Amino acid sequence: MTNWKKITIPVFLLFFTLLIDGGLSYLFREQLSTSFGVMIPRLVIITLIMLSFYLEPKQLFILAFVFGFIYDSYYSGILGIYIAAFVLIPYLVIQIRQIINPYFSAILLINIVVLTLMELFVFSVYRVIGLSDMTLQLFLVSRLNGTLIFNTLAFIVIGYPLKEWIKVLVSLEENKAGSSRKNNVSIR
Repeated sequence: MTNWKKITIPVFLLFFTLLIDGGLSYLFREQLSTSFGVMIPRLVIITLIMLSFYLEPKQLFILAFVFGFIYDSYYSGILGIYIAAFVLIPYLVIQIRQIINPYFSAILLINIVVLTLMELFVFSVYRVIGLSDMTLQLFLVSRLNGTLIFNTLAFIVIGYPLKEWIKVLVSLEENKAGSSRKNNVSIR
């Protein structure tokens, strides 16, 4: 895998899931409002969490900042809220990945915790700046509940193929880097 693939594939994945988030929200808005809460697709968050286990921190923070800016521009209209949330996600996952092996069940639990923290962070900021008058209890029941259910099910469906695809791409890069190091050693 060449260097340009290492950059373009994560960008493509994040951009594709960003568009899918918006498309699902628009096309299925009535179906996503259920009796147990409003389900908000966060596939871009799932992808960012998954990429955080396998990419370098510098690349992750740049991607998180850029896609946080795009997310703020496209969805919220207030710059800074999702930028901060998107940059905090790789930071948290990088701290966690030093302790935990990236097994599917561990990533699922991390996904639930990080998504909960992100939703609470965004709600808190909206509440502080006066854009939301919803109480915490109403938020937990009407928004967070449905969002966690939808995104947990989405992660169960797309998480494992996404994880394996990213692992293959990263291992190809490592194998190529390892073989070039061997070639450099043998030349000397």
